Amino acid sequence: MAHRILIVDDDQIFNNLLADVFRQAGYEVSCVFSAAQAREMLAGGGFHLVVTDNRMPTENGTQLVRHITREHKNLHVVMVSGYLSNDDIRQLIRDGVGGVFIKPLNIFQLLKRAAQLLEHREETPKEKTQDKETRSENPAQKLKSFAGAGSSMAQKFARQILSLRSFSSNLIVSGQAGSDFKAICEDLAEGPGETLFILDPADLDKPDVLASRLGGLAGNGRAGRLTIAFQQLEQIDAKRAEAIFSIARVRPPFDNIGQGTRFIFCLKENLDQMFDAGRIDENLYLFMGTMELKLPSLDELREDLPGIARAILEQRQPSCRLDEEGAALLASMNWPGDMAQLCKVLADAAAFCGGQSIGADLLRDARDGLLSNPVLEPEASSGGLREHLVRCRDSYVKAMSIILDGDATAAQLALEIGKESLQRILASGQDQP
Repeated sequence: MAHRILIVDDDQIFNNLLADVFRQAGYEVSCVFSAAQAREMLAGGGFHLVVTDNRMPTENGTQLVRHITREHKNLHVVMVSGYLSNDDIRQLIRDGVGGVFIKPLNIFQLLKRAAQLLEHREETPKEKTQDKETRSENPAQKLKSFAGAGSSMAQKFARQILSLRSFSSNLIVSGQAGSDFKAICEDLAEGPGETLFILDPADLDKPDVLASRLGGLAGNGRAGRLTIAFQQLEQIDAKRAEAIFSIARVRPPFDNIGQGTRFIFCLKENLDQMFDAGRIDENLYLFMGTMELKLPSLDELREDLPGIARAILEQRQPSCRLDEEGAALLASMNWPGDMAQLCKVLADAAAFCGGQSIGADLLRDARDGLLSNPVLEPEASSGGLREHLVRCRDSYVKAMSIILDGDATAAQLALEIGKESLQRILASGQDQP
């Protein structure tokens, strides 16, 4: 059965042109000339893809997109418009649009993107009973990033990653400092024949050496797709950007790669602000495109924090366990350093837990930097040693408070610890030798 496509455009000539193109490609096509007509048609069901204009009378395409993502969650949408700002395009992608194309239109790219979206749809169950089974599964568990998460936000994010694995050219991944960009890139490049290179901008300074590394893939007979990821975009100047363009256009010395190449650009800052400040090359800015995946922060995934923390410990410190009080504390804490901060806190706490459960007190100390991360022999990592180190620490904190005449604020600043931890230590029992 052919896929059904709905074309929405008040320009009858352009509407008919798109309809002819999709029919020639083997699709079943219906045409309407307003968002209101589109709503009526979609209410009857049976469509697999909507291709809509933005500027239309009464109700524009952006409003229609929001209606579709709210009322027809499994329906793919592509926007075709004469003009959209970069902010408009990024917001449309955040709203769930599968592709944005600016007129004059590249018909071949439109057909290619439509095929990718519909191919992905074929991989999802169509029957209601299968849909229920799919909803009962947690797609986040299929990914390295945010393993252990299960909230609706985490699952929505996981579905975005799974749907974006087929992206063909450039993808922007934006998140705050400390986000685990490496795991995200690995998830995006997962699949048969996929190869991921996470490069430092300095690698672009030696194009011949880099070409040899990348070309080795073809020499080893590895077919498939090459994904190249960068993180420090502000370090990619015009010269380095030219090397990226040479890779993308298979120009010497990169003409021996022999396979499709796509790019992931990881951002910890606002791209437009970086460009306005002159911190990113103009040609690279345009080359990066507008397809964006925005990562949720750990502060937005509070209910997932216990599960994420347990998954990290299981992978890195399998002998340590997180108790319920510790799990509750993690969910209540703020994480300005995101995943990098969480991993450090867990590593520091695990180094002092002596193979026992990690509780709230230990996590507070780790968060406030009151624990070092010693290199201990396995037999030396015991509860007795930890208790001794904790007593030493508490004695030092109390001595500092006495030296500062009991000025808690001054002590807190001098020791660089949290107010809550300081008060807890000062209120504890008498020092022990």
